[in-house]
Amino acid sequence: MSLSLKKLAGETIIYGASTMIGRLLNWLLMPFYIRMLTTVEYGVVVNFYGVISVLLVVLTYGLETGFFRFSGKGYDEGVIFKTLISLLGITSGTFILLGIFFHDFLSLSFYGGDHSFSILLVFLILGIDSFSALPFARLRLQNRPIQFGIIKLVNIGANIFFNLLFLLVVPYLIKNQFISKGFSDFYSGFDGVFFVFLSNALSSLITLFFLLPQLFHLRSFVDFKVIKPVLIYSLPVLFVGITGMLTQNIDKILLPVLLTDDGFSQLAVYGANFKIGILMSLFTQSFRFAFEPFFFKNKGEGKQVYATVMNYFIFFGLVIFLGVTLFIDVINIVLTSEYIQGNSIIPIVLISLLFYGIYFNLSLWYKLTDRTWVGAIFGAVGAVLTIGLNILLVPSMGILGSAVSLLCGYFLMMVLSGYFGRKYYPIPYQVNLYLVYFSMAGLVFWIDSAVIIHNNFFSYLFKAVIFALFIGSFFVIRRYDKSKIN
Repeated sequence: MSLSLKKLAGETIIYGASTMIGRLLNWLLMPFYIRMLTTVEYGVVVNFYGVISVLLVVLTYGLETGFFRFSGKGYDEGVIFKTLISLLGITSGTFILLGIFFHDFLSLSFYGGDHSFSILLVFLILGIDSFSALPFARLRLQNRPIQFGIIKLVNIGANIFFNLLFLLVVPYLIKNQFISKGFSDFYSGFDGVFFVFLSNALSSLITLFFLLPQLFHLRSFVDFKVIKPVLIYSLPVLFVGITGMLTQNIDKILLPVLLTDDGFSQLAVYGANFKIGILMSLFTQSFRFAFEPFFFKNKGEGKQVYATVMNYFIFFGLVIFLGVTLFIDVINIVLTSEYIQGNSIIPIVLISLLFYGIYFNLSLWYKLTDRTWVGAIFGAVGAVLTIGLNILLVPSMGILGSAVSLLCGYFLMMVLSGYFGRKYYPIPYQVNLYLVYFSMAGLVFWIDSAVIIHNNFFSYLFKAVIFALFIGSFFVIRRYDKSKIN
């Protein structure tokens, strides 16, 4: 393995460890929420976070990728950073002001007048987090994954702390009359949704505090001349991000509308089971944090390096897929009986997120050749397909229709990017080998579904054996793969 590949692997591990620990801690909020909130309240939380995911991409408008690109293109990194962070400060501040003026209107328009203050908190969270995105990107560019990870963990830790405080500790104190009746009456005026987003807003403020030293120590100046070329490069990336987030989150936005009967409760079931796919999301995100700066800095490494990276990525993604699906009974411990009914979407969601990770991997060709507009087209096609299939399938298939829609959208984006990438920036991807990996994973998944062993010990032993055989097959294939990089 080349030195640059080893460095990428090391940074992926560091980013992955911090991201995984943080996300797993945050993931534990899901079983906490489904026990502390009603299904309707948890459905609203899932819905709000779906909206947040899309709007956060809008409010950062591709500046992270633009920052990476132009910091290594003859521009002073400090000047680029100060200019773009000033621009983000203006747009994020304006967005928060809009929330102050229009949160009541949005509450009446979309939620029957409920959750008005929660909507205001959503605006605050989005404003802070969009502003914080660039300081986090700078830590990645400067190869400071440890500091990046620590701040991310502080954010997650604070969020968990405040959730436990507001949803568990304070209600316990009120119940046992350790708190005055006046405060108790005031507190009961807010529902669980409000305290979930109050916790998030406070943790975002704490995170911003830890990122502020990056701004105070800047001695560069603002150069408005760089804004135009950065925006020209970044806006197609913004469109790619919007369409990608729409593809991944439109289900959480549309389900309450498409399932008019008990829509938010069904969304709660969908959202809880979607969360089981967190390991795949963790893997792809931690890889992205390390890979994006890597390929901008290492263009001279040769295309074979990118092909080898894809080889490892697909295999370990399939390891995660099998690890979750084979041992789903163990993972189901975190769910309650009313949520387990949604297990059928988990394999589909896992493969969907793996396809999205492959798509991101393939996307380097249009970023390196400055054809970011092509990615925007791919994203638009995937988003249109996903939205259309949701509208078509959800009324008849329920939440399973949303999962299938997501799978189709990401699959189409992956295929389009791979096909056109071969024409404009050919990389020797081992497509036949990847098909072998998918076939072996599918075979293992089918065997596990077909073989029923009623004794728990022997059942898990069987699962462990076929899982180990799949992992072992990779090392056998790598041993005889003459195209690998040593």
